[in-house]
Amino acid sequence: MIDFKTISHKLKERREFLAYTQADVAELTGISERTIRSIEKGNGGTSILNWLKILDILGLEMKIVSKPMSDETRRSFLQ
Repeated sequence: MIDFKTISHKLKERREFLAYTQADVAELTGISERTIRSIEKGNGGTSILNWLKILDILGLEMKIVSKPMSDETRRSFLQ
């Protein structure tokens, strides 16, 4: 399962490192400040497109990697 709090914390750290305010990120991405705040608080429910816009502005990228799956059920071992 994705830990939005950890990812959100890293986004906020990077934003602060770059000396951007939430208003700056909102202006650069076209995403509302309210949504930026929500993302930084670790709330899920924001579209992946918004996450990708923020990652791009902050000079970050998301990688998708395969995870172990059960051979019999093709389901995650974590379920």
